[in-house]
Amino acid sequence: MSLPIADELAIIKLSNTQMRALDNHDVDAWVGAWIPEGEFVATYGTFVGHEAIREFINGHITAGKEDGARHLMTNYVVNGDGDTATVTSAVTKLQVEKPPFIIASGIYTDIAVRTSEGWKFKSRRLDIDRGVFARAEAEAAAASQQ
Repeated sequence: MSLPIADELAIIKLSNTQMRALDNHDVDAWVGAWIPEGEFVATYGTFVGHEAIREFINGHITAGKEDGARHLMTNYVVNGDGDTATVTSAVTKLQVEKPPFIIASGIYTDIAVRTSEGWKFKSRRLDIDRGVFARAEAEAAAASQQ
């Protein structure tokens, strides 16, 4: 049995709302998308629980890595039944306060669970596309030759 469309839409809304919170630097809303013992896995490391996830994203924002950013979420595939779902989606991170350009792109692979507060992430894994790092390496190499 598959998830009802209302559940699929609620999970997609959870993801989109979380990304909007990140764009707005709303740390509480971004962290609140996870269950208390949730896990965020990315190139930057693995962060388990609200406190660790909050510490990571606060540092990320403080370092300016979200300044002028807008995250576009697409290509959702939601599978599951009952109270657990697996979700994949594509993310494109744009710079929108300067002349626009793509900052990064990647794939989220998530496990969402139904809670008394609605759907929340049990885990989110962000696999950033290799091209992002290749561009940074090329820019660093060019700068060192000047």
